[in-house]
Amino acid sequence: MLDARLIPALALTTVLSLAGCETVSRAREAQRGVHDQATGETTVEAEAPKVGDSLEEMVAYAMANRPAMKSAWLAVEDARLALKEIEANAPLASSTPWNAFDANLSGGYSASSEGAHLEKLKGKTRGSWSASLSLDVLIYDFGRNDASVRAQSERVVAAELSCLNTGYSIFESVAEAYFARLQSAALLEVAFTNRQMREEHLLLAEARLKEGEAQRLDVTRARLDLAEANEVVVAASNDLVMANANLASVIGLEDAGWISEISLPDQKFVRVFEDTFERTDELFSFARTNAPAIQASRAKLRAASAAVDYAIADLRPTVSASASLNWTDPLWYWRWGANAAQSLFTGFRKTTAVDRARVALETSARDVEESELTLSLSIERAVAERDNAREALAAAQTSVSSADDNLRTVHGQLAVGDASRIDYTDAVASYVTAMANSEKAFYRAQIAEAKLFALVGREPQYRNGGEE
Repeated sequence: MLDARLIPALALTTVLSLAGCETVSRAREAQRGVHDQATGETTVEAEAPKVGDSLEEMVAYAMANRPAMKSAWLAVEDARLALKEIEANAPLASSTPWNAFDANLSGGYSASSEGAHLEKLKGKTRGSWSASLSLDVLIYDFGRNDASVRAQSERVVAAELSCLNTGYSIFESVAEAYFARLQSAALLEVAFTNRQMREEHLLLAEARLKEGEAQRLDVTRARLDLAEANEVVVAASNDLVMANANLASVIGLEDAGWISEISLPDQKFVRVFEDTFERTDELFSFARTNAPAIQASRAKLRAASAAVDYAIADLRPTVSASASLNWTDPLWYWRWGANAAQSLFTGFRKTTAVDRARVALETSARDVEESELTLSLSIERAVAERDNAREALAAAQTSVSSADDNLRTVHGQLAVGDASRIDYTDAVASYVTAMANSEKAFYRAQIAEAKLFALVGREPQYRNGGEE
């Protein structure tokens, strides 16, 4: 029968064990949540995902559903929990002295038989209950915990900035896929225009052949041009399908069908971002203090510096104290003690740890320098791409205007027999090429604008799409 004197101890044990129930419940819930994924038993979505047709809405959906974003948030949560774990080992001489205490409660029952020769050993045993309540406190650790807290605090900051950088990367990939989709749709329209012109040319050639004003070779060539135009339409249509699939992937959809159902804008050129004119040096100056990738590398450098402090502090002793209350039926006793420990020789492990921490610090410093060099080059390339695309667009629009005038002139001359089929074919090709080049240049510039937002760490400024 349970001794009544053990009831308070067991009650205390029950209360303390219940304190971790919520944590265990969350862990079990997480296990159930990934069970189907771990076993391959995936569930099918019952409803269509609610994805808007604007770039801003697609980016918002991707932020909420991309696994990479969720993993980044989990990395932040893990870093914060690691900091909480370190703070739980704080000494008494710290900003959180209540974490310096460790309390342990144990209890048990042991019994044994009376000593006898093996042939006279009996099954009857006698025993007693016992319990122990102990309290340990770390008084001073010469800065170990403080250095660990500083290092982990910087790692938390780095994880948060890395999460932000992941968001910018997702934004950039969605924007690039979004504009690629618009470009593919625009090039498909160009392909349709090209085919329509080839059809009109074929009809005209056949009519002129009946009237004896053209040769059969002209009709044959017009049919070949139409066949080639149909091939271009098929290729452009396939490109649009692939662009839909890519956009679905980068926003976190498994089925590209939902993307294909989203209506495309009616405008010829869909401008989402205004033109910027900042120079490379101006953008880099802003990015050095705002780009998440740079800020994360600097936070890791500060964490490495704090790790050096920890490695040095670990060369010093620790001071602790302990007290315990023990009961072995029917006796009680208690004891206390103080302890100071200093490592005299550990095979140079601790001094080597200091050297490794120093190397890690210097490596982190080089990483910051490398991040700045990479960022500078990336910004320079994005600015060059933006400016070149803008110049290419202006040139292409001039070409479209000239090619349109030339096509109208040749078409009129062809109708009266003053232009050959070669003149008309060349005029159509020039016009179609100029239109395609203008579409490509416009969306190249928009992609470059999106890349600059992500590189310098500036919040994207969306505008309602409009025709240029």
